[in-house]
Amino acid sequence: MTQAIVYVSCAESREIDVFALDTNSGEVRLRQRLATSGAPSPLKLSPDGRRLYAGLRAENAILALGIDSGSGELAPLGSAPAPAGPTYVACDQAMRFVFSASYGDNSLAVFPLDARGAPLAASQVETDLPRCHAALTDASNRWLLVPMLGADAIRSYRLGDDGRLTANAPAMTPVRQGSGPRHLVFSPDNRHVHCLNELDGSIDVFAFDAGAGSLALKQSISMLPHGFTGKPWAAELRVTPDGRFLYATERTASVIAVFAVDLPSGQLSLFGHYPTETQPRGMGIDPSGRWLVAAGELSGRLTVYSLNPSTGLPTAGHSHVTGDNPVCVEILSLPAIP
Repeated sequence: MTQAIVYVSCAESREIDVFALDTNSGEVRLRQRLATSGAPSPLKLSPDGRRLYAGLRAENAILALGIDSGSGELAPLGSAPAPAGPTYVACDQAMRFVFSASYGDNSLAVFPLDARGAPLAASQVETDLPRCHAALTDASNRWLLVPMLGADAIRSYRLGDDGRLTANAPAMTPVRQGSGPRHLVFSPDNRHVHCLNELDGSIDVFAFDAGAGSLALKQSISMLPHGFTGKPWAAELRVTPDGRFLYATERTASVIAVFAVDLPSGQLSLFGHYPTETQPRGMGIDPSGRWLVAAGELSGRLTVYSLNPSTGLPTAGHSHVTGDNPVCVEILSLPAIP
């Protein structure tokens, strides 16, 4: 038996909320409300699920939190000053470094981790990355991809064993002008990359060459609802652990777009749109692929969706209040408490 733990960063109330998710009923209960020294925005679990990393965007800091293996509750491990406000944080696959992208400062920072997983002073800062919005390593841990909303391009770096980043050749993959690359996910087999574009509400599908760290565009598809007339404002992108379904949130219409993924090609087919919390910025999928949790920045609530294992279609269930201005959602699976 397992339990799912849901972590939600709440920027305005300066806290990280920890919820227990009942994987039988989908009910959520607040387990911990951890006050933070600043406004937490981005969150990311380490690959082994033992640590959670948070970026304090207004305070320019990276915070490491240890996760209790029984309850999932958090305890601070340490923090380090960041060169600029973190918009996105992620750990490498070997759990030796944390990367922080700063949208406001157009920069990317690398933080070595000590033996406990706490960040040390930044060892490298890359600049001139216009409105960079994320930084994610592939499964081989050889490549780091950085979507740049302001450049309409994805930057590719080679990751050395010492954590040093060097520009790949080619260094950038351009995308459509005005699309605004924001977040990306790798397919579970590491053969494809799906990139969410914030400004035109689209998703680009790339073939990924793990030998060269290069991208080749295969498909572009809209995630916007039929008849949409507002300004697109796409936010989050998630894929199920088996890679068969992809989900994206759109903040203007407050919907979740659902796609089926053709595994051999990585190409997407739109299944439909589902109403969700107001201005959904954060969303996560549990490791079983059975549950999705979306949080609304303006509603100050989260909703749990059960995912149909055959079709991927979500069914809304339990809802729960969060702290103010929920931004990011991460979900961890742990052994059930006896």
